[in-house]
Amino acid sequence: MNKPTTQAGWTIKPSADDVARFACDKIMQCAKQSIAERGEFKIVLAGGTTPEKVYRLLADLPCDWQHWQLYLGDERCLPADDPQRNSSMVKGTLLASPRVKIPASHCHFIPAEKGAKQAAQLYQEVVSKALPFDMVLLGMGEDGHTA
Repeated sequence: MNKPTTQAGWTIKPSADDVARFACDKIMQCAKQSIAERGEFKIVLAGGTTPEKVYRLLADLPCDWQHWQLYLGDERCLPADDPQRNSSMVKGTLLASPRVKIPASHCHFIPAEKGAKQAAQLYQEVVSKALPFDMVLLGMGEDGHTA
């Protein structure tokens, strides 16, 4: 395994696969600690290709999944079952694994099919009840956008 390079507080990895493995390890460490201390792990998930790799790696690991609470940092305003939605990607990777037994009531997805304004209002209520989160994943797109 490649050793991370650290510069000015940043950990730099040579490939997206290495980033995914590193992120997976950090997520699992935080999950174990949060569950041990508070009985739950509240994580905000990101969309994108690297997070998708992370979720596939996580799905293969043993964990106290029933104590996870999932949230999303952003979503596309598309129909609820649209494959381009971040929630669809999470369902098709992490939640598709028979090993991952996160209760449906612990999956707090953005109702973006209702349109941006209404979805934001509804999700603000969900998020305000969940704060603080244990971990928030942020991705950066090739064009520089982030959640």
